[in-house]
Amino acid sequence: MVKRILIASDGSAPARGAETLAEWLAYELEAQLVGLFVRDSRWIRLPEFLDLGALSVPLPAYHQEIEQALTVKGEGILKRLGDSAQSAGVNFAYKLETGVPAEVIVQEARTADLVVLGRQGENHPEGEALGGTAERVVRTSPVPVLLTPPAYTRPERLLIGYDGSEPAVRALHFAAPLAVELGLGVQVLSVDDNLNRAEELAREGAEYLAAYGLSMEPAALQGDPAERLLEAQGTADLLALGAFGGGPVRRWLLGSTTEYALRGSRGPVLVVR
Repeated sequence: MVKRILIASDGSAPARGAETLAEWLAYELEAQLVGLFVRDSRWIRLPEFLDLGALSVPLPAYHQEIEQALTVKGEGILKRLGDSAQSAGVNFAYKLETGVPAEVIVQEARTADLVVLGRQGENHPEGEALGGTAERVVRTSPVPVLLTPPAYTRPERLLIGYDGSEPAVRALHFAAPLAVELGLGVQVLSVDDNLNRAEELAREGAEYLAAYGLSMEPAALQGDPAERLLEAQGTADLLALGAFGGGPVRRWLLGSTTEYALRGSRGPVLVVR
């Protein structure tokens, strides 16, 4: 049961979709929404690594100025999130912290049931589909992480990628009650080089979901798991996956199925470790 949702935002355009989805989830699940803004300590310390030439302004003055600017920015973002949540009737709390964003988010996740953040951030390199902070959070968070594309689309279906691994089992168990509470349609999709094996796994996932009153025709496909999952996902599908499966060769060549899906997904992706 999800009763505390952490939304980490830097206020950038790519983060707006995450903010809206997190608020919708908190409303539908009657959960508390916790807004988090992290003053990036690397930016605060930036003057230490610059050649300031003949300038005689003490470094602490630069530190204070940068920290103050980040504080003002963070307070504005958190106020906007709080005002929106209040209008929607959502219980809201906030935190303004200092540190390396990914590390702070993971630390704060210890007291949440779910972390929501955008796939990209404000200082995201052009051409990259997945930001460094988002990737680090997904890999190290103690609770499930929901990554969103920049544009918000209300989920209509939960698409569960199920390969029988331990992370996939945990994703299945987390997703089932979530689908019930949100009133989402559900589809279990298993992909394997051996179609008989894929069909067996799909039936296994469907059998578990049936206990929640979720009935569907299990789907099984042959081929590359990440490619087939992305082909099956619509923009209104919330894709649920166990984190970082796949063999060592695939991880070395292309990254795991999860990472590939995160980088290519058209809709939000729920990752359970």
